[in-house]
Amino acid sequence: MHMHTPHDHLDDEDDHDDSGITKEERYLAAKKATLLSVAVNIFLSVAKIFAGMVGHSAAMVADGIHSLSDLISDGVVLITMRIARKEADEDHPYGHGKFETIASLFIAAMLLLVALGITFDAIQRIQDLDALEIPSKIALVAALISVLTKELLFQYTIRVGKRLNAKALIANAWHQRSDAISSIAALVGVGGAMMGWTILDPLAAIAVAAILGKVGLEFLKESIAELTDSAEAVSKEAREEITHLVNELPEVNAAHDLKIRSVGPDLMVDVHLEVAPFLTVSEGHQVGEMTRVLLKKEVRSVHEAMVHIDTMPDVSDDSYVPFYDSRSEVQEVLESALEKESAYASLQDMALHYTMEGMTLDVNAKPADDFTPEAGRQAVENIKEALFEAFPDMRAVRWNHFFEELQRPITWHRPKRDKSQIQKLPDLHHDHDHDHDHDHDHGHHHH
Repeated sequence: MHMHTPHDHLDDEDDHDDSGITKEERYLAAKKATLLSVAVNIFLSVAKIFAGMVGHSAAMVADGIHSLSDLISDGVVLITMRIARKEADEDHPYGHGKFETIASLFIAAMLLLVALGITFDAIQRIQDLDALEIPSKIALVAALISVLTKELLFQYTIRVGKRLNAKALIANAWHQRSDAISSIAALVGVGGAMMGWTILDPLAAIAVAAILGKVGLEFLKESIAELTDSAEAVSKEAREEITHLVNELPEVNAAHDLKIRSVGPDLMVDVHLEVAPFLTVSEGHQVGEMTRVLLKKEVRSVHEAMVHIDTMPDVSDDSYVPFYDSRSEVQEVLESALEKESAYASLQDMALHYTMEGMTLDVNAKPADDFTPEAGRQAVENIKEALFEAFPDMRAVRWNHFFEELQRPITWHRPKRDKSQIQKLPDLHHDHDHDHDHDHDHGHHHH
């Protein structure tokens, strides 16, 4: 396994999203796509409403109103994408990504309102069929142009939205496609009415409304799911990939309490990792940092991860969580017992491990100059009894002799490394059995 250094996190400072572009570049790309949509929608709105009025087609007028509503959604996308590009601040510590979700929610509500309006108007026209006029060819031509134009606009916008992982832009793209679909419905209505079936025109308008309502409900559901941090807002693929990565880390025994929430284009991950109970704090910290950086590098859209390190399984009921004696209490008893024994000069350091079975204490003590094995064994026995008597939860004491700390020469300085020299994170695509065997072959030695 590779070694890791604090410089592993230098890459985190870059203001890039998962597609490798800055937030500013992301906004500009979204702005370009939206402005194109604005231009197309202005042209189509005027053309279809004019053609519908001149050509006596209620479905075409309804379709033109829908294109007009697209202009509103375009404006909302531009505003929210501009806000969403801002960095996290004191008021929004998780960033401004959910402004994109608000845009999606607005577009969904607008689609539903437009659908209701078109339905109401069509029903009124059906009630007065004798007053309906047969549409002319201009309405038919306008419908054909609208279908082709809107489908091309959808293909362009959805491609940009997926590349940028911009949900508001994706929602707006589907808004464009719903306009194309509604134009197809209008085309059917106009064609049918020209053949003498005048009722097809308002019926086609109702079909348009049904399509808009369905798309609106879908986006409404998705937007509410994201705003309420529902698990449904995160794709199954992203959840499976994150779960696989954290469980494949060699130092992780098990992962649990995985929580993922969507913040606009970003994912925020919370996860608990269970590691070996006798890892040091710094080892546990490195496992956590390694997991955090790995998720950000490997999983599309992960913006940040909060990793909690456990040395024992979590207990759901707080009343069953074991809380043992503190380090200061144990150290006080240990030092008091050690002072009574002449075999040892001083306590060098101690490490206290808390497990479900109780406390385990590692002691490094410096022997006295006149130390003898017999005196040492008796001293350790006396100290162990004092500790066991004072702390019923103490299950084991591991005693080590400390002689000296072996350090590098005083002239040594830690070598500086640039990004190209930083060791990579573990490659989880390879088999780790060899690594595990290697770890087991090299036990820990006490000095």
